[in-house]
Amino acid sequence: MSKYAMVFDKEKCIGCNACVVACQQGYQLPPDNKLNWVLVNQKGKFPNVIMEFVPALCAHCEDPICVKACPVEGATYKTKEGFVLVDEAKCIGCGACINACPYGARSINAESNKAVKCSFCASRVSNGEAPLCVNTCITDARIFGDIDDPNSEVSKLMKEKQPKQLGDPENINPQVFYL
Repeated sequence: MSKYAMVFDKEKCIGCNACVVACQQGYQLPPDNKLNWVLVNQKGKFPNVIMEFVPALCAHCEDPICVKACPVEGATYKTKEGFVLVDEAKCIGCGACINACPYGARSINAESNKAVKCSFCASRVSNGEAPLCVNTCITDARIFGDIDDPNSEVSKLMKEKQPKQLGDPENINPQVFYL
């Protein structure tokens, strides 16, 4: 059984937002619904300014509080592969999952009035393809794969470089890591 995770190499991210655009277009979402985004941290003072770009998306947590917060059973759920997904047919658009997420990774689609979030491109991954954001990243700053497969790049990075979680304020064990 596969268990998926994403590792971001912050040193490689140049903040081009190609990943953001790929998801917006691939999932035909309104501009207000970003499935992933890039945070910009500015350090230092002119003329010694350093820009740090931090890619972000749903953390596909091991113990997702968004699933617990949803009042409709099965509207937000976690698969055995670790994907945290939304069943739009069941979602009532109440926003409980949005309020529960400590990462701000969900929003309501104004057109459908349903919760939307990154799915790690579960349907693409199940067909042997990489997530759209990974395919689009021109600097290979996004590494996606099966964390339990010792031959996957993600698994190797976990052992060799021991990437860190950005934060785990609720002890929910996010499956997104940073080098």
